[in-house]
Amino acid sequence: GWLFVQWLWVDESLRGQHMAGQMLQAAEQEAVARGCHGAWIDTFNPKAARAYERQGYQRFGTLPDFPIGRSRIFLQKSLTAA
Repeated sequence: GWLFVQWLWVDESLRGQHMAGQMLQAAEQEAVARGCHGAWIDTFNPKAARAYERQGYQRFGTLPDFPIGRSRIFLQKSLTAA
């Protein structure tokens, strides 16, 4: 199975403290315990995409102009080595 992270939001007062990475890691550990072999997430925010890449996620697609002027970025990660 796959872990799909639908929402990941960190309060502005907590940003820069690696909270997103800690939350992703906890979700990934739970997903592995439940038999998942991969995770995927999408974002409209290029800065968030870079943060996910630092956590080992790789881009597998981009939907340009969705919405107009923005792109939706899709990322995935194998959990077998997590």
